[in-house]
Amino acid sequence: MTGKAKLKTALTGYAFILPTFVFLIWFTYYPVYQALIGAFTDWDGFNAPRYIGLDNFVRLMSDEVLRQSTINALIWVVLSIVLAVVPPFLVAELIFQLKRERAQYIYRTLFVLPIVIPGIVTILLWRFLYQGEGAINQLLELIGLGSLQQLWLGDPNIALYSIILMGFPWISAFNLLIFYSGLQNISTEVLEAAKLEGATGWKRVWRIDIPSSFPQLRLIIILTLIGSLQNIVPPLIMTNGGPGYSTYVPILHMYNVSTVNGEFGYGMSIALVMFVVILLLTLVNMKLVKSES
Repeated sequence: MTGKAKLKTALTGYAFILPTFVFLIWFTYYPVYQALIGAFTDWDGFNAPRYIGLDNFVRLMSDEVLRQSTINALIWVVLSIVLAVVPPFLVAELIFQLKRERAQYIYRTLFVLPIVIPGIVTILLWRFLYQGEGAINQLLELIGLGSLQQLWLGDPNIALYSIILMGFPWISAFNLLIFYSGLQNISTEVLEAAKLEGATGWKRVWRIDIPSSFPQLRLIIILTLIGSLQNIVPPLIMTNGGPGYSTYVPILHMYNVSTVNGEFGYGMSIALVMFVVILLLTLVNMKLVKSES
């Protein structure tokens, strides 16, 4: 192929890719640029924005609702990481230990099958289960534990934990497959050597499987961290931040001050701070897990 023909082929390829980049810039990067600029303005979404410097960020420091939201978000992140790592890894390990490949395939499919259920359906179902006359309280009454009945979403002391812990038994299909693929990548030679040295059962899990799964662990922790801080749908649909501010999180606060209060400039300043915090936490997490692995 001559140089002219190569150039023509390359230009054709760039021409096909160009629309994708145009949409990416317009719908993804341009809103981020707008939020960056809007964070320094007083804007109600209708009139022209007025530049106010760092006033929005000064207000952030004394915002009691944001402070409570941040505490809730930290609790949410920690518990979400535990639930995203421990149950899926244990199930992946159990499936991996099965001798028959057909049995592995069947159990893997059964655990992955719920992924086809839309997330909003799951949230609405759990809101129904948590109601005063819902299935959870009825089940507690049925087994003689009626004293444990609660207003799961109405008590400010447990509402946040009720939302975080919905989705029992917390087997994320995505995380399960990630861990399972990591276990499959452990070489047969390593497993045979571990067996000869007496590393079987839980001893093998601690010495071989868990250290070999650190790359998958890092990926899941990062994705869970980002997803937890950006997860607005469960608290919005189940409690809208209530009772009080017990289930408020920063992204829900950003949504309400922007769309309900009409303070888009202040909402953008919250979004900008969240972006910086998520970026820093992600970088620190990647460095820590990488050093351990």
